[in-house]
Amino acid sequence: MRPKYPSDVTAAFLELEGQSQLAGHPIVLRPRAAAGAQALSEAVLTELVETMFFASMATEEGRLNPVGIVFTRSPADFESEGPAWDLVRFGSAVPFDVEHVANLASACAWPRSFLSVVPHDGTLVVAGIATPHSRQSFDIDQLVRVVVPKPGVVAVYRGEWEVVRYERGALRTWMPKHRPQLDSIERTVFGEHARPIVRHVRNYLLRMVEAMVELGRGGLLAILGPGEGLPQLFREDGNPFDTEVKRLDPALCLGTAILEIADAHRTYPPDEPRQAPGMAPAARAPDRPLPSPDRVHRLLDLIVRLTTVDGAVVMSHTLDVLAFGAKLPPPKGIISEIFAATPDQRMDASWSLDARGTRHRAAAAFVAGYPERIAFIVSQDGLAATFQEIEGKVVYWPL
Repeated sequence: MRPKYPSDVTAAFLELEGQSQLAGHPIVLRPRAAAGAQALSEAVLTELVETMFFASMATEEGRLNPVGIVFTRSPADFESEGPAWDLVRFGSAVPFDVEHVANLASACAWPRSFLSVVPHDGTLVVAGIATPHSRQSFDIDQLVRVVVPKPGVVAVYRGEWEVVRYERGALRTWMPKHRPQLDSIERTVFGEHARPIVRHVRNYLLRMVEAMVELGRGGLLAILGPGEGLPQLFREDGNPFDTEVKRLDPALCLGTAILEIADAHRTYPPDEPRQAPGMAPAARAPDRPLPSPDRVHRLLDLIVRLTTVDGAVVMSHTLDVLAFGAKLPPPKGIISEIFAATPDQRMDASWSLDARGTRHRAAAAFVAGYPERIAFIVSQDGLAATFQEIEGKVVYWPL
């Protein structure tokens, strides 16, 4: 196998993120910071990665300093209605090269702040030092960041989530190349014919997982397949309905709330009606107010709290929260093997379910035989992962 080089990070990032499908799309989400993230091209990302890689090994007064940069189309992109940044702007732009990045690294104080890199007159420059602030728990930041935590290591982030890392001649990532369950959920929430948008549903799911980790109580989110509900989960193959499950009536409609927030921030081409994709014309009355971001944050926080109750939080494929405290039924058959995904995308068959607790067993049983289901699990020691069935294999995928 040929060695991997820093420039290969670009191809891996674009493949995993679908960035090439988003670039130039006529529908743009505000805040402008999210739109700024779309301006990133393959050539720009390669320059960012390679410059940062060599800057990681450059010394300033004999010292190595970890540093990170955040890319935007313009310094004005930091002035947004959503997740906000403080920007200390330089009076004149500084060239974005190894020497200047190394020189500014100690002033940047990564990970608390980042060098702001923007295009200017056909080249890249450092426009200032940017610090994120005023973040609520579930704010979604779409800006691309490139960080070098130590010499010879470079990682590319979408917002606060690491997508791909180059270290010791290899590419490492915890994000699956093939994400059929997550892609299916997004299509179901936004409509089968909905155009791609920047603010993905998966970001909200990962934010919930992060909040579960921070809460330190562990938990399990079990997302059903298309068209499935509680009856299909508990009564199929004679499984008795769990009388202890705490059903919600009506369900908490997280998917609808996310869709309405996204719809409120879209700009549409002149010939396209302003209507949420995948929703019937009568699904929302014209005078019904759209949910505020604060309302969505409170809904997400409530869901995270529900995961602390023994059992699983059960969600539909459209992200309606149907129940919590659910004891999931056993698998339809014997689960012979559990495969663990490795950082380089291999499947390791040596992962054993025997040493795991009831939460892991329940998550594995939930997806076994159901390739469109997905379970997000957080253990009390803070480890987070998904269980999925991929090509007939039950796969444990660490996050």
